Amino acid sequence: MPENWEEYFRKNRAEQDNYEPDVQRMWQNIDKGLKQPSIRWKRTLIKVAVFAGVMLSMGLLVRHELMMQAQIDSLASINEELAQKESSYIKLVNLKWDEFKSLPSEDVELDRLLLEELELLDTIYNRGLRDIKQHGYNERAVLIMLDTYEKRLRIIERLISEKRKTQRDENKSKQIRI
Repeated sequence: MPENWEEYFRKNRAEQDNYEPDVQRMWQNIDKGLKQPSIRWKRTLIKVAVFAGVMLSMGLLVRHELMMQAQIDSLASINEELAQKESSYIKLVNLKWDEFKSLPSEDVELDRLLLEELELLDTIYNRGLRDIKQHGYNERAVLIMLDTYEKRLRIIERLISEKRKTQRDENKSKQIRI
């Protein structure tokens, strides 16, 4: 490279106008340049369409999840397996509760304690249900909710056995007095 550009241009001034431009090649390059922006435009449109589709899909999914969570009012609303488990527990609890009610009750204090325990289990069940509504499906909350049914059964069965035991003791005491 020459150190002095002005000197270089003075020496090579005659050669500057010797070359004829290749007009055909220039127009081909111009034509290629004109076609590329339309391809870029199409790519941009495709990217925008894909982005809009993904956002719409995500919005629909979130909306569906929020609607499903708002409709959850028991474990049966979550899936079929939990619906079957809950249904069987409810049937067992109702059978045991009917059996408990059919037995004569002499200890009112015991009945009051039973009702308090059952109310506490209802509160725990409702907290688990509220947690599932707020945060989505949670295995731990589901297990706790199923556990409340098992505890209800145990409490009612224990009370039934206590009532029967009390009845047996009363019958024995009556027989001894005779």
